[in-house]
Amino acid sequence: MKRLLIFTLTMLSISSVIMAQSESENITEIIDELTSKWDGEAVNLGKYEGLSEYCQNRTYRVEMVRLLNKIHHYDTVLYQTVKAKYDESSDQEAKATLDDIEHVEEKYTTKSFLDFLHKECNKFNDVEKNYGKKGGSKYIKETESLEKEAGKYIEVITQRIDLIDEHVHHLSDL
Repeated sequence: MKRLLIFTLTMLSISSVIMAQSESENITEIIDELTSKWDGEAVNLGKYEGLSEYCQNRTYRVEMVRLLNKIHHYDTVLYQTVKAKYDESSDQEAKATLDDIEHVEEKYTTKSFLDFLHKECNKFNDVEKNYGKKGGSKYIKETESLEKEAGKYIEVITQRIDLIDEHVHHLSDL
């Protein structure tokens, strides 16, 4: 029984090391793919129509939350990988990458982004309820204001994600 337990623990340790190695081996490709997906969604979310889709379509919201969670997961994996590299060599590009990841993970968490979008959806619903049927200049003014506010926030996040992706390509031996 004791041997079985030791064998099982050993196998679990080995498999987790193998999974971590394969994740870190593909980290550049994964970060590229997630960055590309985010860039496309950011363009959509930065427009009134995209915000409308997010606010009114539960399936789209769930997809966005999954994407954000995946981005944060791989930022964590990347952070651990780059941290190990920095601890070995004090590489300045690794340090800059770590700083940028920390900034994103502290200031632009999934929760804070979802809180922001929730507020924007409340404003969106208010605009649609009060001005949507009437249309006109007040509706246009309100939709433009909402689009501008959402666009600014999303643009900052996108710049940060793109910056991390750029760092990854300057790091060797990831």
